[in-house]
Amino acid sequence: MNSQSIQVLQFGTGNFLRGFIEPLIEELNQQGESLQVCLVQSTDGSTLQGLRAQDYAYSVYVAGIDQGKPIEQFQKITCIKDGLQLPYDYEKFLSLALSPELKYIISNVTEAGLRWENEGNKDQNASSFPGRLTQWLHTRFEQAPELETILLPCELIPNNGEFLKSLIEQHAQAWKLDPQFLEWVNKRCHFHSTLVDRIVPGFPKQLEGTVPPYTVQVEPYLFWGIEGSGNDLEKLPFRKCKGVVVTDALLSYTRRKISILNGMHTYLAAFGILNQIKTVQEYVQHPDRLQALNLLVEEEIFPFLDQPLDTLREYTSAIFDRFKNPYMAHSLQDISFQSISKFKSRLAPICTYFLEKQGTLPPRISDGLVALLLCHLRYSELMRDTEETKHYFNQLQDGDASELDKVIQASQELFGFLNITCKLT
Repeated sequence: MNSQSIQVLQFGTGNFLRGFIEPLIEELNQQGESLQVCLVQSTDGSTLQGLRAQDYAYSVYVAGIDQGKPIEQFQKITCIKDGLQLPYDYEKFLSLALSPELKYIISNVTEAGLRWENEGNKDQNASSFPGRLTQWLHTRFEQAPELETILLPCELIPNNGEFLKSLIEQHAQAWKLDPQFLEWVNKRCHFHSTLVDRIVPGFPKQLEGTVPPYTVQVEPYLFWGIEGSGNDLEKLPFRKCKGVVVTDALLSYTRRKISILNGMHTYLAAFGILNQIKTVQEYVQHPDRLQALNLLVEEEIFPFLDQPLDTLREYTSAIFDRFKNPYMAHSLQDISFQSISKFKSRLAPICTYFLEKQGTLPPRISDGLVALLLCHLRYSELMRDTEETKHYFNQLQDGDASELDKVIQASQELFGFLNITCKLT
């Protein structure tokens, strides 16, 4: 594939981006745009290899209730044209920085991947996403400084655009890069904070044997909030897509979505795995569990958000309807992927809020934290997390302390919560 025919560099080959970003790009291309994607895979796995074997084409299966009516349809995805795997294709990766047509960088490396990490010498290939992106942008600065770059991070972190930019600034300072590089970043690189909202359970296992590999199931609902100034937002073709909202004030949307939708996901996944429940739909079918989720949002999440109650309740009611989608089998094990960092970004801020306001941890979220830590201690083989996290729990498990003491220790060491009320589930 000629690198000059690529317009979008996408960090992430997982189900979410392939069920969220690619359908939007296909919609734009049907409207007359010509956006083609190069995938970047930075993790182990066979996704990129498998997609390459089918010329990067696959289908998105849209199934659910849309405006009160059931919908089932397939959308063909053909906008991906190339892929590379890091660190093996690093030279090709850097060479793309010179492509005049490549304008957009989209990422979803999860909350665990969007963080500061000490790198080696500036001339060595970086191992973290922010480090690699800094090297890519620096290559563009040195060899093609006239080119602009629009960055659209999709990680579920408030102000993710500003945060990504701050990480690049940190790497530039750590590597002692030319001060003019940061001036160029400020002038030629446009970082947009974004908020993604779509439930993507992944491959539709209920259709196994009838649909090709790498089919991705999604719900009909899609929301992509993109923040920026008026002039910058006008440059974005995505503003023409259904479900995309461009705004100069995204934070309230972001805090609401991360705390309610994603916070409930993290909470119920932990309890569900402990009780051998497989899917979100199965979890919310039980009235007692549904009532517990209602109390979680009413008593602990809503006070933290401090937004109009009628709006929060309407939003939450719609989420419960999405959870009950009869077409979906949204795996709790998939939701629990990298669960420690997700808890830190989704629910730990609410714990901090309660500590500051009331001097105690919120009881329901505390129970959720205990459940999460017990999942890692009792069912480590089911919990997919970073090597660092897995190593921590392996070492903790090898100790002689009681399970209760191990949970308390993990709460203190991973989250800094010293006074957790521990009720073993």
